[in-house]
Amino acid sequence: MNDSYDVIIIGSGLGGLTAGAQLAKAGCKTLLIERNTSVGGAASTYKAGDLVIEASLHETSAPDDPSDPKHAVLSDIGVLDKVTWVPTGSVYEVRGGPLGAPFTLPDGIANARAAMIDRFPTLGEGIGDILSEMERIATGLGQLSRGRASFDDPLAGLSALMKAMPVVGGWRQSLSQRLSAAFGDNEGAKCALAANLLYWHDDPDTLWWILFAVAQGGYIGAGGRYVQGGSQRLSNAIAKAFRASGGELLLRRTVSEILIGNDGLPVGVVHEGREGDRVEVRARVVVGNAAPSVMAAMLPDATRQRFFAPYAEQPLSISLFSATIGVSERPQQFGLNSYATMLLPEWMRTLSDYRRGSDVLAGLPGEALPPLAVVNYAAVDSGLGGPPYPVSVVGVDRIANWRGLDPEAYEAKRSAWRDALIAALDRTYPGFAGSVTNCVFSTPVTMNSYLGTPEGAVYGFAPLPPKAPIWRGQVRSPRTAIDRLFLASAFAGCGGYTGAILGGANAARHVLATLPVSKK
Repeated sequence: MNDSYDVIIIGSGLGGLTAGAQLAKAGCKTLLIERNTSVGGAASTYKAGDLVIEASLHETSAPDDPSDPKHAVLSDIGVLDKVTWVPTGSVYEVRGGPLGAPFTLPDGIANARAAMIDRFPTLGEGIGDILSEMERIATGLGQLSRGRASFDDPLAGLSALMKAMPVVGGWRQSLSQRLSAAFGDNEGAKCALAANLLYWHDDPDTLWWILFAVAQGGYIGAGGRYVQGGSQRLSNAIAKAFRASGGELLLRRTVSEILIGNDGLPVGVVHEGREGDRVEVRARVVVGNAAPSVMAAMLPDATRQRFFAPYAEQPLSISLFSATIGVSERPQQFGLNSYATMLLPEWMRTLSDYRRGSDVLAGLPGEALPPLAVVNYAAVDSGLGGPPYPVSVVGVDRIANWRGLDPEAYEAKRSAWRDALIAALDRTYPGFAGSVTNCVFSTPVTMNSYLGTPEGAVYGFAPLPPKAPIWRGQVRSPRTAIDRLFLASAFAGCGGYTGAILGGANAARHVLATLPVSKK
């Protein structure tokens, strides 16, 4: 291994991998350091006995569609066709809450419009307006991302889009404000269009409408996709492209220090193995696929405050619990037919009630359950096999719900919630519980430990409307207050899988603009 590089990348989540693949392809001598035994971060797949567990990725918007903002990035690094993107069918089926009878939101803007108007015939004008606006925003961002020279970072891209495209009610609206303008006080219609809220946030009153429109508009417009065989295949494909271009990958090594020179700029890192051995490597540029707080802890005291100050007041995203349940029979036998189903609890009478979901996890389970996302991988050609057939159940959670518990109490609570979720599915899909073979339950503590994200925040910063015009702020950008130190993580952009890939690509562009021409 060389001891001097153009770029060192800390962390091999999708952001770090994407940045590495693009930089190595551009001719930069690049070292990627990962503390775990494999690449991928949240985009990972593993096994517990015979049960295949998808660590986090249920689906993503369709990168095989040219309108998707990830399309150009994955094409550029040569991995778009290296995995199979399996269509997931309808956006979701939603049951419960203020909706009453189940409702299926199909993919395709025209199909979604027809289904919504059929269910809510008095809201035809509002349904047409809001879906058209979502389509314009989602496809507009995809078009902008293909003109990469002007696509500096995700929020700057959105700012350019907003300047060029009028948005009903203004670009700083929350999701609740926009839905109320379209649907009035019809909470059923709001839930029909935004039942999968937990894929971004837990409070429609504070979720930025533009980010929701980009993401949900992409799902509706081009449909969702799952990586056949599991998200690990996507991570492995990007890692392979990185190595094929000359990039070097170190696993099971933890970066403990970012070295800063006398001029206040990065000069390398120190990484350690599990035996505590310290190795110093040099580079002109350092990129972190990590949370700003994690990066700050690696910096010397004299630099730490200046680096972290822009992030100090930024609220973190929600965390999640995730249960992967193995069943011996195909879930369709019990009526779980859709790939994605959103189960809204009976106590939920408005979409804004969503924010109470994490409170339910504060104690042991009772009658109330939080809103749940249920994913039946056997409903599509997922490649995850079976039996046992994996079913994922996810809900909003916070690390505070699990703090202060001794190991015995923590395990008891985890076991109780595992049983409560299985019982809830059995009530909705009779016979389900009798088919369960095993279950792996992860909490925000798990997210914090495995992903290294503060408070288990899975989406980076909370997706709130900007307080100032987004084209003036640089907080959610690959750039940091320290020159030649960049971020390539969900914290550098819009969060989620698309945000992580775009964040990595944008970090690479900034690095290439920073390095001498001879390194490109």
